[in-house]
Amino acid sequence: MPPERWSWLGEPLAIDFANTVRRRGSDYTELLSSGADLRAWAQHEASRVPDPSEYASDIRLDEVRELRDAIFALLLAAAQHEPASPGIEKQVNAALAAVPLIPQLRDGAVELVAPPDCDPLDELLARTAMSAVDLLPSPALAYCDAPSCGQFFMRSRRDQRWCGPACGTRTRVARHALRKGS
Repeated sequence: MPPERWSWLGEPLAIDFANTVRRRGSDYTELLSSGADLRAWAQHEASRVPDPSEYASDIRLDEVRELRDAIFALLLAAAQHEPASPGIEKQVNAALAAVPLIPQLRDGAVELVAPPDCDPLDELLARTAMSAVDLLPSPALAYCDAPSCGQFFMRSRRDQRWCGPACGTRTRVARHALRKGS
């Protein structure tokens, strides 16, 4: 049985969103190639984002991928301790401004609530942008640059360089092969 397509989900929302483009070697694979893919991703993230309509998912898919690419660039800059470009910040700020998420107390916890009449896709984009902004100051935010990975993750310890043991092994094997000339 092949692995479940979204099995890697479970990091903060912005990371899960940015990781919908996956690196294989030096090429990137688009996991949001259709509105149906976006809706499937949203269903797996149902506790954190609303389900976008079929119409909006199909018609606005390019807009979704543009914001995803901006969030990817923003997180990469933060993980590498570099400033993000003003154009990237402008895209993320536009998503944040489209749907103001208001902190509200719900059962003793703070929850960000969108206006009741907002478009579900706009809310999804605002929530992912807000998650990205929340991650920027985190020293745990990291980018796994192991061969065939290129995913963001949250470090569980300060010296963690790869998202998992398999990526560490691939990196060491690639370094060894380079030294041996094979």
